[in-house]
Amino acid sequence: MVSSGTHGSYEVLVAVVDAGRERDSKSLEHLFEAFYTRKPEGMGMGLAISCSIIEAHGGRLWATRHSPQGAILQCTLAADGEKVS
Repeated sequence: MVSSGTHGSYEVLVAVVDAGRERDSKSLEHLFEAFYTRKPEGMGMGLAISCSIIEAHGGRLWATRHSPQGAILQCTLAADGEKVS
């Protein structure tokens, strides 16, 4: 599931719910590290690259646990295209 909305006065919030395999708090700590993956065929670069791009545009990307399993990935970006301070 994907949702979007406003966050504060000047930011857009996008959230993606991944109800896949269960994630513990330890795996969430490493989720955005390069080469970290839980997939046998994975490279572990997707979220690290996504995080770098979002941060380069002044945004933020984070994850929280989704109950009963999976994760909720959320990012914020400036609504007007300017970097958020």
